[in-house]
Amino acid sequence: MNARVCCSLIAVLLCLSVCLSTTDAKKHVRGKRNARLSPAKPGVCPDDKDMIGACVEKCFGDRECPDDQKCCSNGCGHQCMPPYTEKPGVCPKMNLKDCAQLCSQDGQCPGDQKCCSNKCGHRCVPPYKEKPGVCPKMNPKDCAQSCSLDDDCLNDQKCCSSGCGRQCMSPYKEKPGVCPKMNLKDCAQLCSQDGQCPGDQKCCSNKCGHRCVPPYKEKPGVCPVSFAGVKGLCAEELCVSDFDCPGNEKCCSSFCGGRMCTPAS
Repeated sequence: MNARVCCSLIAVLLCLSVCLSTTDAKKHVRGKRNARLSPAKPGVCPDDKDMIGACVEKCFGDRECPDDQKCCSNGCGHQCMPPYTEKPGVCPKMNLKDCAQLCSQDGQCPGDQKCCSNKCGHRCVPPYKEKPGVCPKMNPKDCAQSCSLDDDCLNDQKCCSSGCGRQCMSPYKEKPGVCPKMNLKDCAQLCSQDGQCPGDQKCCSNKCGHRCVPPYKEKPGVCPVSFAGVKGLCAEELCVSDFDCPGNEKCCSSFCGGRMCTPAS
C-alpha cells in the first residue's frame, strides 16, 4: 500500500513539473512575442557588421532595455545598446593599416571624439579641425605621406596636399613687396612660399619654376629715353631688376625687347 501511494505521489509530482515547465515555456514564448511586437524606441541600432559579441539573447525587444537603450544585434546575439548618435564633425583621414576594432558608434567615444573607420577597423579619434591659414603651392611630384590632418603638425603648421602626398608645412604668408620680372628659362623649383626665403626675399615664379629673390626695389633715377640696346644683345634679358645692376645703374628695357643695365640719366 505504501509503495502504491509513493508511486502515485511521484506520478503527480512529475505531472505538475511537466505542467509548470510547459507553462513557463509558453510564458517565455509569449514574452518574446510581446517584446518583439511592442513599439520600438526612437533611434537606430549601431551597425553590427564589424561587431563580435556574445551569442546570447539578452533581450527580445526595446521594452526590455533601460532608458533609451534599444535591443540590438551584436553580430551573433542581441543585447541592450545605446542608439546610434552621430556627433558633429568630420572623420580625419586615417592609417589604412590600423585594423583595431575599438568602437562601433560615436556614443562609445569620450567628449567630441568620433568613431571613425579606415575601411579596416574603427577607433575613437578627434574630429578633423583645420588650422587657420592657406596651404602653399607644393611640388606635385612630392608623394611623401607624413601626416593625415592638421593636428599631426607642430604649432601652426598645416597638413597640406601636393595632389600626390601630404606633409606638414607652414601656412602661406606673403611678405611685402613685388616680385621682379624673372628669367623665363629658369625652371628650378627652389621654394613654394615666402616663408621659406631668408630675410625679406620672396618666393617668386617665372611661370616655370620658383626661387627666392629680393623684392623689386627701383633705384632712383630714370632710364634713358633713347636707350636702344647694344647690337647683338638687343633682345637678351641681361637683368630682371635694378638689383642685378652695379652701382646706380638701372635695369632698363630697350626698344627691341631686351633688358640690360644702363647708367641712369
